[in-house]
Amino acid sequence: MTINIKKYSFIQKIIDAGGVPYLVGGCVRDQLLQRAIKDFDIVVRLIDLPDLIAVLKTCGHYNQVGKAFGVIKFIPKENPELEIDIALPRKEFSTGLGHKDFQVQSDPTLSLDIDLGRRDFTINAMARSLQDDDLVDPYLGAQDLKQKLIKTVFPNSFIEDPLRMLRAVQFAARFDFTIDPQTQEEMKQHAALIKTVSPERIVIEINKLFDAKTPSTGFHIMRDTELLPLVFPDIERLIGVKQPKKENEDVFDHTMRVLDATQNAEEIETIGDKQLMYTALFHDTGKPKTRREDEKTGDISFYNHQLISAGIAGRWFREYKATSAGISPKKICHLIKHHMFETTHFNNNDKALRRFISKVGVKNIFDLIDFRIADKKGGRFPKKVYGILQLRENIRKEMAKKPPFTGKDLALNGHDIMELGFTAGPIIGDIQRFLVDKVLDDPELNTKEGLARLIEENKSQFCD
Repeated sequence: MTINIKKYSFIQKIIDAGGVPYLVGGCVRDQLLQRAIKDFDIVVRLIDLPDLIAVLKTCGHYNQVGKAFGVIKFIPKENPELEIDIALPRKEFSTGLGHKDFQVQSDPTLSLDIDLGRRDFTINAMARSLQDDDLVDPYLGAQDLKQKLIKTVFPNSFIEDPLRMLRAVQFAARFDFTIDPQTQEEMKQHAALIKTVSPERIVIEINKLFDAKTPSTGFHIMRDTELLPLVFPDIERLIGVKQPKKENEDVFDHTMRVLDATQNAEEIETIGDKQLMYTALFHDTGKPKTRREDEKTGDISFYNHQLISAGIAGRWFREYKATSAGISPKKICHLIKHHMFETTHFNNNDKALRRFISKVGVKNIFDLIDFRIADKKGGRFPKKVYGILQLRENIRKEMAKKPPFTGKDLALNGHDIMELGFTAGPIIGDIQRFLVDKVLDDPELNTKEGLARLIEENKSQFCD
């Protein structure tokens, strides 16, 4: 649904109070691209901050979250679900390296051109008057939009805020734009400054990159601008590592195709899921360390690479504090560890299938299937996914029977086991694991009588 911000009462009241409001930044860009506007940013000229706040008080709820930046979070009465950023015109002064090393000065009389001139790219340095709809475009952002070009507003943009380099990457990938050659050269020149940016901010930009239809585009840009070894050193190490997939293909190429498949393969049920995409990104990072080539046959192997890959992924997630951005490192590493399996083995063996579901976990099994589809799509035979689709169907059929997969599914709980003569402690868990192992082979044993009989028959092996 398109929101007509001009119809909200606070706009006219700001104008009546002598203010001049403008939509600015990304919402103007998205409006020109005819994309849905997710965030509204408004700059108001020619009204002092106390007077602006007085107007907003009568029209909704406000919170001055960034007093140093002069930013007001405003929720209009007409739409309690809509939060708008409202600010006076600002100019910034860099005080050092890094995203937080600058000072901001707000001034209601400041020229709008100066306010727009502090922004990252020309396509984000436009404004639209909320009085007469005129476009304010001092840096020719509309022209760059038509040319599908990402270009910085001023030469030292990346020095002032190195995070803008990753913003350029994700914008280019999401919008299918090209980065201006001079801007790309500046990214390469200042790539090392990305290390001054907080890891949490970097993960946010990577998550946005994953919204691209082909996120591999962003990783190729990072490779070309030398950002890749700084942000994803273990992904960069995949370049040049040959494997028997496609002719003249390395592990990096394969990884990029798998990553794109998580966003595009129609057979995937959780398409575009961030956990799935990080699984794709890191699933083969252990291959450089495990690659072996037989001197006689020339056969290439990567024995146990999935375990090394999970460890590499875990370290990256810890370093970049990924949980703060809603990422689940535990789940992703679990999927990576279990991504190597033969579908034919489980498609023809119910007992093996139940054990597979139990090992991977009911909550994770279909995510693993989705990832395996993506992995196949990035492999030598991308159209041959029948086996994995059949496995998904067989898993559904088996789960519909509701067999026991974990200790929680047993007909006897821990209290029941203690009533059979065992005391609380680790032995209860040992017995439950023993019982699960038995019922995975024969679900019909999962009755109170059947499990109690199993315990009695094997009592000698449990030390209480």
